[in-house]
Amino acid sequence: MMDVIDERPRATVLDLGGFRFPAEPQVAALSVLDHLWKKREERRPILIVIDEAHNVCSPDPATPVQRALTERVTQIAAEGRKFGLWLLLSTQRPSKLPVNVLSQCDNLVLMKMASPRDLAELAAVFGYVPPALLDHAMHFTKGQALVAGGFIAAPSVVKMGARLTHEGGADVAVPL
Repeated sequence: MMDVIDERPRATVLDLGGFRFPAEPQVAALSVLDHLWKKREERRPILIVIDEAHNVCSPDPATPVQRALTERVTQIAAEGRKFGLWLLLSTQRPSKLPVNVLSQCDNLVLMKMASPRDLAELAAVFGYVPPALLDHAMHFTKGQALVAGGFIAAPSVVKMGARLTHEGGADVAVPL
């Protein structure tokens, strides 16, 4: 996987699902992040997207691998931009991310959020977002999002357009 990443194709997906033991996806993620960090001086821009980021970096890591992984994500979040290492973290529970990681996020895209606790934490971390806009997230409909940060002039509620591509995935059917 390191050879593929070093080639810098337009996109590379590392699927961390399907491992037999819980530590295996963490070791794989740590290997990739360590590899990218070791080559940071090459300054080859890359966007690192971590879906379900709360599974990769925890505010309370319990094992040595979890601690190392959380430290590396925190380091990349804090220092990676100057080397061209950008993070895009996706999670449904921002309160399950370390504050040191969340506070490094310059931009926010927030979809419907039902947890008052998570909204309160986001208000504390993203002080540039008016609390009333954050509170509005509890009532968003499908496709609505709050966007804020350096990539937009002012915090705004937006509506996503319809899909342009074919839906490839689906929920697992549950037998009755």
